[in-house]
Amino acid sequence: MSTPAARPSPGPTRRTPSRMARPIPATLPRSLPKPAARQRTVQSIARALTVLDTLADSQGEVGIVELSQRVALHTSTVHRLLATLAGQGYVRQSPDTGRYALGPKAINLAEAYLGQLDLRRVAHPFLERLTQDTGETANLVIQDGHEALYLDKAESPQSLRIFSRIGRRAPLHCTAVGKVLLANAPPAQVDGLLGEGPLERLTRRTITSVAQLRRELAAVRAQGYALDREECEEGGYCIAVPVRNATGATVAAVGVSSPSVRMSGRRIQELVPAVVRTGREISERLGFHSPSADFRAAARVARGQRGR
Repeated sequence: MSTPAARPSPGPTRRTPSRMARPIPATLPRSLPKPAARQRTVQSIARALTVLDTLADSQGEVGIVELSQRVALHTSTVHRLLATLAGQGYVRQSPDTGRYALGPKAINLAEAYLGQLDLRRVAHPFLERLTQDTGETANLVIQDGHEALYLDKAESPQSLRIFSRIGRRAPLHCTAVGKVLLANAPPAQVDGLLGEGPLERLTRRTITSVAQLRRELAAVRAQGYALDREECEEGGYCIAVPVRNATGATVAAVGVSSPSVRMSGRRIQELVPAVVRTGREISERLGFHSPSADFRAAARVARGQRGR
């Protein structure tokens, strides 16, 4: 505090207006007050969120050493972050194993976020009916950046089924829901998402050629639905269609997932109309009342198709 009085220099004089000025200047000064403290605050939040993301992606509880390795932070740093998160209820520690998992507050936060989404509230009854009609797991998926984000689901009652998780992320190029989103996205956006390739291979059936995927997306637009033929995971098959809002924009994809052993050509013929109907009904609830060529085309193709 004594420095400004002892040294009346241009330094303090230059900083004073930036502290006192009420409007935000068009060009910020090169040196803001206490930048280190701001960086530490932001960094700590980012690290805590990384820990939560890693716990969310983990199968079960995680030990602190493994967690430290996965987030690339020192064990003592992770320990402090976990202690803070556990104190607020976002992380829990098993009293038996000492390992960590997401706490109830994290779940409450996710549920509060999902509950605010009109799309999820509108779609869920239709997902339940789609599962009842088909016996397969029904999923509602949106695009989030370069990935497909699973927003809601209705679980198949069958013992042999494809498991999905709300909040799961998957690549766009090798999932039926992702292909639907890509096929209906603006061309410039698709160019940025796909790049020049090759695309990541997840199974022996994954399409890795950008040119081949573009041909697939053209077919999706023409027929109104997309297929995932064990392209994302071995033994998994999916059928998906678009969900549109009042403006006609594709805001989500809805689909069914099934073990490939049940997905014969005849079975595809049976499932496509049910998925198409569900996509149309959700879209109508969102205000999409225009005659839909893609929904009609999908049903027409399904009636004449023997599988792909």
